[in-house]
Amino acid sequence: MTPAAARKLALSFDGTYERISKGGPEIRIGGDFFIRIGTREPDTLQLYIGSFEERDAMVEAQPELFFITDHFKSYRGLLARVSTLDAKTLRVLLKQRLRAIETKNAKKRKR
Repeated sequence: MTPAAARKLALSFDGTYERISKGGPEIRIGGDFFIRIGTREPDTLQLYIGSFEERDAMVEAQPELFFITDHFKSYRGLLARVSTLDAKTLRVLLKQRLRAIETKNAKKRKR
């Protein structure tokens, strides 16, 4: 996969829009972070994962694809190597993030 293909895939989700953040494209849904592409390193994208346990399990299971830096140790962020990532895996990860955003927003509306 390329950064351009990852960007195109992320922007295919309803309600997404792009802005520049930290020197690269960040894609959001409403006010929520969805994905950031190429801001830490050219061949990376940044995802938000629901829990530290899930993030750490992903890094352990596929270290050639997923990793974190010291910056992310206390943040539920996950970095992925774009050139190692395939579209199917990225779509699954983005769908999970979309569900988390929708769940969070539904809880806010109930208040």
